Amino acid sequence: MSGVRRERKPSDRVCSTLNKSVKEMSGYSNLEHGKVARQAKKWYDKGTVERKFKPGDLVLVMATIKPNILAASWMGPDTVIIQISETNYRVSFPNRRKKSQIFHINLLKLSLKGRNCKCLIERTFGEGSLKEKCTPEELGELERVLNRHRKLFSNDPCRTDLIEHNIVLISDQPIRIRPYRTSPRQTEILKQEIKRMLDLGAIEVGESDFSSPLILVEVPGKDPRPCIGYRKLNSVTRAEYFPLPNIEERVEAVASAKYITVIDLTKGYWQIPLSPQAQKYAAFSTPFGSYRPLTMPFGLLNAPYCFSKFMATLSQECEQNCVQ
Repeated sequence: MSGVRRERKPSDRVCSTLNKSVKEMSGYSNLEHGKVARQAKKWYDKGTVERKFKPGDLVLVMATIKPNILAASWMGPDTVIIQISETNYRVSFPNRRKKSQIFHINLLKLSLKGRNCKCLIERTFGEGSLKEKCTPEELGELERVLNRHRKLFSNDPCRTDLIEHNIVLISDQPIRIRPYRTSPRQTEILKQEIKRMLDLGAIEVGESDFSSPLILVEVPGKDPRPCIGYRKLNSVTRAEYFPLPNIEERVEAVASAKYITVIDLTKGYWQIPLSPQAQKYAAFSTPFGSYRPLTMPFGLLNAPYCFSKFMATLSQECEQNCVQ
């Protein structure tokens, strides 16, 4: 039996054919890659707005803060010197050691400082979805009612005379807890919050045999807020009770109403004054001073029940039209 001999191709022809196939497939690959890249860019750029700066524009720069290198904030305004590329700009810093620096456009935004803008203040009334459900006469009457009582809609808390929060202890042993250590950044925030509370009349400077620490609660995505650590004080506070409203019952009570109005009190706890005895027990300390609250702060053991009692008293005369 004789075998069939296969014809051998010259090596140069094999390499040429292989090279041609690789180039052809590479062309197809680049073509498909271009299609996919354009489609991805189309989806990635969806909703984006093209931004450009000119030399001389005032811009804010997103930069890290020295006390906390992990935090960033808008700094400036500073002046754009020149556009380096499609997305990079050189910004001048005359008051720094490094007089200029290159930033990506995503780290820059236009500053409105120095623009000649006329500020107009106009009283507005937000109709929202009411326009579809109310007649023009009803909307006008609602606007007149809101304007007549506009002093009630304030960002500064008032002070009620319907109730006063008191604290009764089961032990007369004074409670003193040293203030917690804070960073320079946290100390600055606490000082600003203390000044705001002093301006609002929620606290006053004062000493006491009782002292709880003031702490700064920082939650991602929210502004830092000061809280007083009343854990030790609450452990020796005589507990009181007042029934809290049942959410399901309240929803059922208003389910059949045509219109539902929701009123959110401005710093509701701060609208309830403390008795002189409670002011003494609820005193708190910071690294830079001691203070006594004049209004009911968050964190006290009986504060939720006192506030619920206050709301029940407030809505007594309008039980047919109001639920707390």
